[in-house]
Amino acid sequence: MADMEVFCAMEQSPEMRRYVGGTPRTRGEAERRFNNNLQSVSNRLSVWATILKSENKYIGRCGLYPHFNPNGEPIKNEATLALYIAHKYWGNGFATEAGQAFIQFGFNELKLKRIVATVEVGNDVSEHIIKKLGFSLVRIEGGLRSFYHFEINNYNS
Repeated sequence: MADMEVFCAMEQSPEMRRYVGGTPRTRGEAERRFNNNLQSVSNRLSVWATILKSENKYIGRCGLYPHFNPNGEPIKNEATLALYIAHKYWGNGFATEAGQAFIQFGFNELKLKRIVATVEVGNDVSEHIIKKLGFSLVRIEGGLRSFYHFEINNYNS
């Protein structure tokens, strides 16, 4: 519960929400999302609080969550990488560090065969991080908002 304030601030920030939904959430929506996230951690395939050890402070959430097919069913042995770091901590390599750790965890511990990531076109920093982590571009999906779809499936620890 101590992380709720930072979580809600991130969810209400136009800068943070720009590439992950676009619209800032209300305080009530952010609190409901925070409480729902507390309930949803049922296995190791989840998005986790990211804590900066040197400050013992919540700075975002990162992890692997199920990759779903178009019918909304989880795809066996696949996951989606999520990296969501508070703006104050951008540019310090924390997303890259977390991404590397979760890729290793996914392939080595969870024995995944494939990890995917989606980045909105225009989010150049996230695109750079995903490529630096070893992901390859699979396709570009256009529409009202356009997205790059990446994958990594031949990981060597």
